Amino acid sequence: MAKMNLSRICKLIDIATDDKSVANNFLTDLSYAICKYDEINKPIAVSKSYKPSSLNCIRNMYYQVIGQPLDNTSQTSYEFIGICESGTARHNDLQNAIIHMKDVGINCEYVNVADFVKNRNLSDIEIIEQCGNETKLYNSKYNMRFLCDGIIKYKGNYYILEIKTEASFKWEKRTDVDEQHKLQAIAYSLSLDLNNVIFLYENRNLCAKKCYLFEVTHDMKDKLIQKILTCNICVSHNKAPDRPFPDFTNKNCKYCDYIQQCKLEG
Repeated sequence: MAKMNLSRICKLIDIATDDKSVANNFLTDLSYAICKYDEINKPIAVSKSYKPSSLNCIRNMYYQVIGQPLDNTSQTSYEFIGICESGTARHNDLQNAIIHMKDVGINCEYVNVADFVKNRNLSDIEIIEQCGNETKLYNSKYNMRFLCDGIIKYKGNYYILEIKTEASFKWEKRTDVDEQHKLQAIAYSLSLDLNNVIFLYENRNLCAKKCYLFEVTHDMKDKLIQKILTCNICVSHNKAPDRPFPDFTNKNCKYCDYIQQCKLEG
């Protein structure tokens, strides 16, 4: 076999190194662009209202309602942004599949949420806007703003639909509705006057699914109302409520946008 010239070998090594450098630089720039674009398109101010997804922490509720600025140190990774985007896309695909269930002879109807609110005369609920298959609503009685995945009429009965996507390791262990999601369901029930919520959990890796029915009781609603009223009192006195978790290792704190302020409050 002919020997390759040493200068030729060095040149090939340089090309390979340059190719790798270009690819790495592109990945770095792409990651930066994803995060920067997300930062640019985030709302400048957060609406001063309660969010069903944040009801597990009364401190978070308080900061939202008083309009506490988000932490400057809060940074979102491009991986987390991608997870959120893929979750949004899967929501849309699943909602479209549910819409077409009736087309293959299944007794299931995807109900227009705005029409449902009007037909049920839910006077405290304001229709803000339609976001694809979802509906943004505002509960003026409890100062609560939320996005409803949908309402379905399945075999003659109405259900609130809540779709969740999660990693395989969480999905494999799932045997019931996540405790973190129950207050969210109670808030929807309180607003839409429906006591049955169907949770559809999808494995983010394999698209396998599990489904659970969560039945909201009057006692659950009363406890949530008391929590909101307690937070309202704290807002009126301009005093943050006691921190509900003994330290900041709780998963409610992991992605909290107010964690620096919360630490200052003690």
